[in-house]
Formats: sequence, structure tokens, C-alpha cells
Amino acid sequence: MKKVILGASALLFTGAMMAQGPVSQDDLKDQSGSNSVDTQIAVDHAGGNGNMGEAIQTGNSNKLQVMQAGTSQSSYSVQADGLGTGDNRARIWQTGEVSAASGVGNAADVRQMGSGNQSTTLQEGDLNEAVTRQGMKDGGASGGNRALIHHGTGQQGEMNYAMIEQDGQDNRARTRQQFDNNQARTVQEGDDNVAGVFQNSGPNGSDGNTAIAEQYGDENVTRIDQDGSRNKAHSIQEGDLNISNQYQTGDDNIALVDQGADVNPINGYGASQAALDAAISLSDPGYTNGTDNTGMGSTNGRALQVQDGDANTSYIGQWGDSSEDSDYAEQNQTGDGNEAYIAQNAHGSTTGGANYGRQDQTGDGNGAILGQNGRDHKAYQRQYGDSNIVVSSQKGDSNLVSTYQSGDGNWALTGQRGLANQTLIVQKSGVADGSGHSFQSSQNLADGMANGGNTISVLQLGPNGDLSTEGENCDFQEMETLITPGGPGSFDLDAPCGAGGC
Repeated sequence: MKKVILGASALLFTGAMMAQGPVSQDDLKDQSGSNSVDTQIAVDHAGGNGNMGEAIQTGNSNKLQVMQAGTSQSSYSVQADGLGTGDNRARIWQTGEVSAASGVGNAADVRQMGSGNQSTTLQEGDLNEAVTRQGMKDGGASGGNRALIHHGTGQQGEMNYAMIEQDGQDNRARTRQQFDNNQARTVQEGDDNVAGVFQNSGPNGSDGNTAIAEQYGDENVTRIDQDGSRNKAHSIQEGDLNISNQYQTGDDNIALVDQGADVNPINGYGASQAALDAAISLSDPGYTNGTDNTGMGSTNGRALQVQDGDANTSYIGQWGDSSEDSDYAEQNQTGDGNEAYIAQNAHGSTTGGANYGRQDQTGDGNGAILGQNGRDHKAYQRQYGDSNIVVSSQKGDSNLVSTYQSGDGNWALTGQRGLANQTLIVQKSGVADGSGHSFQSSQNLADGMANGGNTISVLQLGPNGDLSTEGENCDFQEMETLITPGGPGSFDLDAPCGAGGC
């Protein structure tokens, strides 16, 4: 009877992620950003009551500063690089107290072509929009651009929208939003780019913020930090040697990482398919190859997600398409009722391998699911608390599973299809109340590969038992030190009429 109850609980938590839906911006924002502040600027020019401005500069090493105070202000700026150098500077500051007369509904649009450009946009108040585009897709010749958007400085800032779009190499983007119901989106096309989004649901807030970071290229890094409840974070990376960091503090948050998926974050996201893949059949764990992902893969990716709170959901999908993926995924959750999913190489080459997935959960009523397709994988899952469920599935050869549960009433399920696989399950109880653990482990399932050479080792201990040593092996204990994005870089503006002017 106990297994029936546990099975029902497991099926419940595996379906929750799909019910919550994808992370997406609202319909106002197209993927290209074309349906953004341009619309508001047109309205203002047609007879709005706010301040408005348009600045056009052609050439290199131009500098622009616009400061506006009031409501329904708009600033449109274009700095064209002319000869393809760039090195322009733009600073937009829109401010005012949050009231019917000030600091609401402002818009700032900055467009900088070429390389070495820098832009800073600061907006105080609610319902503001800021969009910065750098490089402007000039055939890959751009690079070294820096962009900062800051919402909520000085005054509270709610229901704001920030978008940074950069193309080329070695770009830096940073978005900071304070208070609630804000949206941030960063898109970078090229290599060696860094994106950082920091959102904090302020003291008067209940609902959280939304952040999407997209990077298309190699050796890119993204970090999203969110503080508060009901936040959504989504990091998308296509290419090799990319790094994603996401951190959330609070309850009812969702964090997603897709490395290698062909994703349109407006109309869909990789996790919609991956949620089905990750929710492995509890009675017969195992992967099918699924749809081929060749050409959209991610090799040597690194992903880390950390959540502190209750009822959170985290998912990492790494979609390898080579025989030496060597991806690393790690998720840490502290709290109760959390769910964690990792899918590695689910739709890539059947010979893809050397991936490592790790999940750590502390608290009660948590669920962890990890699936790997290929060979030479490592699956490492740790749960500390009561009534937790862990599921792992591997298809291929020479894979390793290490599962550890400490507490009471926990359940572990593992399945391996292939040759020369190893499974270790360790379960330790804390109190002598009769709520022991359960496990179910299968190798070389009915439609698995021929032959065997597989090994299962299980250690179950009650509160007073040690079986001489209480020893356990297969303790991989690898942790990847991920890169943290810095600021947007240097910035300078000459004083008006300086250097002998006026």
C-alpha cells in the first residue's frame, strides 16, 4: 500500500511543472523588440502631454546625455558608427516621484551601431520601458559594447520593461530592477558575451518578476538573480562552452535553463518537451531518443541553479549533439515541496556522453528527477529530509548513479538500460517511528540493450544500525565554480561646453 501512495505522489509532482506554463514576456514585446518603445514615441509625437526627444548622431566617439523629469516622457536616440568603429556614449535618465503627475509611463530607446559603445539608462517609477540595442547586426563586426538598464533607483519601480539586445563579441549587459512585476529580457548573438539580470521584489510587493536571457554563440555567460516570490527565470544558450547561473530566494519560483535547444521564448520553450522527458515513467524508467537535436546542441555547457524557499520548480535541459558532450548541471534547493529536473542529451546523439548531473535538496516533500541518454554519464542526487522522492534514468553504457537519502519515508527509483552500468542507493532513517524507506532499481529493462555486466548496491539503515561502517562509495562530490558576470564596464561623459567651449 505504501508504494501505491508514493507512486501517486510522484506522479503529482512530475505534472506540476507543465501546469505552470512557460516563462514568457507579454504579447506587447516581439522577439525583435520592434513593437516596443517606438509605439509610445509615435503616440507622444502625435499629441502626448509628456516631454519627448530625438537625438541622431552619425560617426564615431559621440556622446549624449538626456535627463527628463515627469510623466509619459520619451527619448529616442540613434548613434550610427559611420566608418564602423563606434565608441559612442549614451546616458538616459528619467525620474520623478511615483504619482499621478510624475515618474510613470516613460520610454527610452537607445540604438548604437558598431563596437566599443556604452549605454546607461536609469528610470524611476512605474510602467516604464527601456530598450537598448548595440551592434545592430552589422555582419559580426561589432563587439566590446556595454549596456546598463536600472529600474527603481531612488523611487519604487513596478511593471517596468527592460530589453538589451547585443550582437558581436565580448559584449556586456546588466539589468537591475527593484520592486515588483517587472520584466527583463537580454538577447546576445555572438561569442564571449556576458549577461546579468538582478531583480528584487520590494517590500510592498507580492507578485514577482520575469527574466529571460538568450545567448547564441560560444563561451557566453549568463546570471539571473531574483529575490521574492512568484518569480520566473529562463536562460537559453545555443553553442559550446556556455555557462548559466540562476539564483532565486522566495517561494513559488520557476527557474529554467535550456542549453542547446532551439527555443523561441515568446511562443514556446524547450522545457515544454523536456518536462515530459524528465517526468520519467516510475514503473519503467528510461529514455527514448526522441526528436533529433543535431545542429542545435551544446557541448561542454555548465549550468547551476540555486533556490531557497518552498514550492519552487527548477529545470535544466542540456541538449547535446556530439559524442563528447561533457555537460555539467547542478541544482540546489532548500525548503519544502520543491521540484528539480535535469535532462541531459535526451534528443542528441545516442553515443553522446560524459555528462554529469547533480541535484541536492534539503527539506520535506521534495522531488528530484534526472535523466541521461548516452554513455559515461554520472547522476548524483542527495536528499535530506522526509517524504522525498528521487528518480533517475540512464540509457547507454558505463553510466553511474549515486543516490543518497537521509530522513524518513523517502523513496528512490532508478533505471538503467545498457551495459556495464552501476547503481548505488543509500537510505538512512532518522527516527524509529516505522516510516522506513523504499527503493526500486532496474537494469537492462525489457527493451534495453543485450548482455549485462551491471551492478546494483543498496544500503538501508535504521536509526540504530550502522552495518559496521555505514560506508558508502560513489561519492562524486564534484562542484563546478561558475563565472559571475560583472558590471557593464566603464563609462564617461564630458561636461557640456567643456574643454574651452562656452
